[in-house]
Amino acid sequence: MKKILYILLGLILLVVIGIGALVTFVNPNQFKPLLTEQVKKMTGRDLVINGDINWRFFPTLGLSVGETEFRNPKGFAEPNLVQFKQADLSVSVLPLLSQHLDIGEMRLDGAHVFVQTLANGHTNLDGLMAKKAEAETTTTKNTITNHDQKAQWKVSVAGIKLVNASADVRNDQTKMVAQLNHVNFTLDSFQPQTWTKATFNVQGHVNALTFSAQGSTDLNLAANYKNVKLKALSATMSMIDGNLDIKNAQLGLDQFTLGQWSNVTFSVDGKVPNLNFDTHGVAKMKLAPDHNVITVQGLKITNDLVGKMLPRPTINLVVDADATYDISQKLALISQVTINANGTKVAGSGSYLAAAIPDIRFALSSDNIDVDSWLPTKSVATNNNTAKAAAAMNSPANTNFNTKTDISTQEPDLSALKNIDLAGMIAIKQLTVDNADIANVKVVTSVKQGIATINRFEANLYGGKVTGSASIDVNSTLPRYHLKNTVSNVDLLPLLKAVANNKLLAGKANITTDLRGHGLSEANIRHNIVGSIKVNVSDGSVYGVNIPDLLRNAKAKLKGEAETDTAKKTDFSALTATLKLDHGIAATDNFHLASPLIAIVGQGKTSLVNESIDLMINSEIVASGKGLDKIKGIAVPIHVTGTWQQPKYNLNIKDLFKNNAELESKAKKEINRGLEKLFGDKAKDDNIKNVADKLLKGLFN
Repeated sequence: MKKILYILLGLILLVVIGIGALVTFVNPNQFKPLLTEQVKKMTGRDLVINGDINWRFFPTLGLSVGETEFRNPKGFAEPNLVQFKQADLSVSVLPLLSQHLDIGEMRLDGAHVFVQTLANGHTNLDGLMAKKAEAETTTTKNTITNHDQKAQWKVSVAGIKLVNASADVRNDQTKMVAQLNHVNFTLDSFQPQTWTKATFNVQGHVNALTFSAQGSTDLNLAANYKNVKLKALSATMSMIDGNLDIKNAQLGLDQFTLGQWSNVTFSVDGKVPNLNFDTHGVAKMKLAPDHNVITVQGLKITNDLVGKMLPRPTINLVVDADATYDISQKLALISQVTINANGTKVAGSGSYLAAAIPDIRFALSSDNIDVDSWLPTKSVATNNNTAKAAAAMNSPANTNFNTKTDISTQEPDLSALKNIDLAGMIAIKQLTVDNADIANVKVVTSVKQGIATINRFEANLYGGKVTGSASIDVNSTLPRYHLKNTVSNVDLLPLLKAVANNKLLAGKANITTDLRGHGLSEANIRHNIVGSIKVNVSDGSVYGVNIPDLLRNAKAKLKGEAETDTAKKTDFSALTATLKLDHGIAATDNFHLASPLIAIVGQGKTSLVNESIDLMINSEIVASGKGLDKIKGIAVPIHVTGTWQQPKYNLNIKDLFKNNAELESKAKKEINRGLEKLFGDKAKDDNIKNVADKLLKGLFN
């Protein structure tokens, strides 16, 4: 028993003597010049160790380093890039005898990092890696040429722990200010080719956005410290600012090795004003061995959206894509992407080149898109003033242009078109816009220097075809536009019925449009649009009026016969007109309608602002028979008034008889005969004759 006690006492004495020798013969402050010199060689910056380097004996043998600062170049807002208050190092004793500083764990308290980008683009990180590479090259040369010289001190670190660290990141170009605080980081060990666990948590804010994050991963450093492997990465985050509230964001990664596929999972649950979103997704990712190309396959992002700002109460948006990103060229290539929003699918490919003005190219296609189903339902005004205005507009006495229509004056914000370079093609097999069914749509479009252009548009429309081009220039106070298109052989009645619920006109339409103007609000379009629309409609009908029937009834009235009541439709073989638009007014002076029975010419105008009509039409019977023989060749004036939705047709009897003495004589006889039937013998009374004469003068003069 005594022998064992003697052995233990001997060991304790040996340790005490060893520690005493260590403290006596090895002064840790001799490492200061070594550290500062090596840092200067590697970075070109000064390392200032203000505090002493002292031995620490509890809980393990180690070193404590006082306040230390790693300097910034001149011209930055703070003097130090990195600084810390206290660093504690646990050290292996035996390697010191061979001039090897083997640090078991390094604990940094109160570390602070400051990174700044100046307005000229320079940062306080510039030059660090270049100096490091130069120093490594010099060290390699010295090792080769001086391999037989006395060995130098070597330094290694087994683990790192940051406690209550912080960081400030400023970008004077973008006015971004980020502050990280309560940063804690633990690395269990720091040895090459050995798996070790890292954990972190951090709080902070970026401008008005506040966030917190925490996570963990296992990592394995390569022997040269240049590459790293990861596995079991898990991170969570929450953030909030005035508009954005991310309650929970999660990121998971099964493993990461250069040149090998990694399985990534992510989810985000949050809200913005009037919109809640729940987003989650998966993908396979790979980083090339040269660190330059990121490849993504099987990316699938599912978004469940709920909110008042949506065109529908809920939307399920699913995006599938494969892509690559070239880091050096800043070029993303999307080989395929599919977007499915509640059954509306769009597929295609594209590219994105990051630059001062981003360059975007794309090709998209879809089998069916119903635009109307994604637009807000148009509200119908029901207040008394609107009702009175509508009644006034529909009144036969109202034929002027003073009735106002509630139209929007809000201009769309198209400023983004100035900062994008875009070109692409869109193909849609079936498209529904404003209730119109359009098939085989092809659009070639581009945006450059604030000018958006539809270089080519073509589509099939109700038995015919539409082709055209358009451009919008947003480089002026109000955007300027130019539209040209051609409508060929389109069935007009179903088109008007679908678009405007208008059943007034049928036939095969051929229309050429050339319009331009400034301002894209509905009000500015109606007020400022200029140009022409040439219309040629064949084999058609005008619904709501039967001009031959109007003439037959006028004749029947003169004879005291019963009026006919036939279908209110006027058939024609051709309808042609040139409509000239000029700042709120659309006018024509060459309206012509031809049919086997009648010929109609007209002129007039309509207001694009309040949709009122003032059109004078002259109708002439050009065929015999059908009870109209006696008025063949007579020009009959018809006045069209009212609105686009409710036009009114009035036969101008005064003008009808003014230039036809025979009809005027017959009409007067029929009127006198009616007065005799009404008043009998009193019809010859002078007073009644005077009243009758005034009535006839008012009718025929």
